[in-house]
This record gives sequence, structure tokens and C-alpha cells, in this order.
Amino acid sequence: MKQLEAFTLGKKFGQPQTNEDSLVILPGLGYAVIDGVTDRNGTRYDDMLSGQFASRTVKRATELFLLAQQDPKQSDLYYNGPEAFITYLSDCIKEGYRRHGVLDAVEADWKLRGGCTIMAALIIGDRLEVIAVGDSGIRINGTDTLQVLKPLDDVTAILRREAWHYFEAEGLDLEERNRLAGLLTWRGTRNQETGERTAQPEIIAIIEERAFKAASAHLSNVPEVELRELIEHGISYGQGNFQNVADRVLGYGGLDGFPVEPRFVESRTYALADVHTIELFSDGYFKLGDTFGVTAWEKAFAEVEAEDPHKIAAYMSTKGTTDIALTDDRSYLGVKL
Repeated sequence: MKQLEAFTLGKKFGQPQTNEDSLVILPGLGYAVIDGVTDRNGTRYDDMLSGQFASRTVKRATELFLLAQQDPKQSDLYYNGPEAFITYLSDCIKEGYRRHGVLDAVEADWKLRGGCTIMAALIIGDRLEVIAVGDSGIRINGTDTLQVLKPLDDVTAILRREAWHYFEAEGLDLEERNRLAGLLTWRGTRNQETGERTAQPEIIAIIEERAFKAASAHLSNVPEVELRELIEHGISYGQGNFQNVADRVLGYGGLDGFPVEPRFVESRTYALADVHTIELFSDGYFKLGDTFGVTAWEKAFAEVEAEDPHKIAAYMSTKGTTDIALTDDRSYLGVKL
């Protein structure tokens, strides 16, 4: 290894301990970026919110796996393909639930589960095995990029954008616009608390139809029932119905302690001798760096923030940057071999 650069920062200003991203750095063995899913309801395990718990659990499991590859004959942890590796990580999260005595509860209610994505680059003999579940990314040799973004996020991002613009037209200030659009994105149009503007039927009807029309145009191959389910129930009450579900158009993969459908496991194999740079990143980077290194990637981040801080235009997202938090945690890990 000639050079290694790494950077990770949580989205909440002044609260670095809440960062749900994790990095695995074992030179000569492998690397990973792991992105914990934002907790839906305050569930905690090991005094961590559920997404951070899943992220840290998978980080430790990946480290143990990579260390075991130094002498796989002396360990049950030997590399046996991408799907087996992901099953192993899922089982580690499940064991965490069992240790806390909540396995039955999380099996019955997906809202209690911790979740994360992973982008792993494992050095197995003379090969680099790239394995991914979720929307973290990797760039090999500065040009070959793998990042599987999920269209499902576009639906809730469109809902947020349409709500944001509706309340902008109503003359609400930026803070209130962000708050109300966030309520709709998070809870969906049909789970709003009584007394909020977002619970008024006439407002809901307008925003629902605007969001549905825009989402239908953007994702013309998605059935109406799936679009409306997400718009009506949002991230907190609807999104989990799509995770690791193979027969839904908006289905997507995530590590949460339960089986991941094979269609959601992405993998690539490279001859290690042909790999000169490895760059892994979480989806907190909406734009890739022009070149290798933290400086270039942070420059790209700053350009995105200057152009679209609220994430309602070119970099539409389910959250935007506010005066208390950035849009998302972000992590970068670059290795020159």
C-alpha cells in the first residue's frame, strides 16, 4: 500500500458521536464503508440507536472475517462467495438481537430493526472481491464505479420536494418548510399528527396528487400501488415493506439481520495486480471527487452544498441541510496500492 486517506463525519453539528457510518481499514486484507440506516423510532441496542448498532456490528464482523482470511484453514470464516459473506453479516446482526432478547420482536416488526448498507473490498489471494448491499459506492482505478441507488428514495424525495414547494408558496419560512416537508417524508401523508398543518385534508390531497403525478412521470415502470403506498406511509411506516422483497419493483436490499435476496447482492472480481486505487464512499457524497483523495471529494461535497443545500433540485433527497445538521453522514476511504 502506497497511500491511504480516510474521512468520516456525522451529519449532526457538534455531535460526532451520532455518526452512523463505519470504516473498515485493514491494509493488505480489505476495506469497507458501512452506512447505518437512520433510526425510525428511537430504538436502542448497546446504548446506540439501531442504525449505529447495525453499522458497528457489521464493522466488527467484517474485521473478524478479514483477519480470519490470513489462515482460513484455522477458522470457520472462509470466503465462499458474495452471498455467503452477506449471510454471515446478517447472522451477526441477528445474533445481536438474540443477545438483547428482542429477536422475536424485531422479526414481527421491521420498524424495530437496525439496518445498514455495506460496500466491501476484500483481498482474497490474488483477487479483489467487491461486495455490496445498498447504496454505498466504490470507484476502482479512478474510472470504474459501482453504486446502486434505490429508486424508492426518489419517491420519498419527490414527496418532500413537492411538500417543500407547497409550503414555500404558502409563504412559510425556511425552518417551517423544512419541518413540515420532513414530517410528510418521514411519516407519509396518512400518518400525520392531529393539529399539524400536514394533517389538514385539503393540504394532504394537493400534495399527494402532486407527488404521485411527479413520481409517476419519473418512474413510469413502477405500479401505482407501490408509489401511493410510499407517499401515504413514508419512510417510517412504509419503506420497510420494500426492504429485501424481491417481487416489488421498488424492492431494495439492506442488512438488518434477516435474509437478503440474491438480486440485491452486487459483486465484482478484479485481479489484484490490475487494481491501482480503491475508493469507497457512503451516499452522503452526492457527487464524486474529480480525483483521488479526501481533498477532491470534500471539494465535490462543498460544490453540492453551494448548488443545492436543501436537496430539492439537482441533488434531490429525503433530507436537506439545515442550521442543525447536514443532509447525511458522509465517509470516504481511498487506498493506493
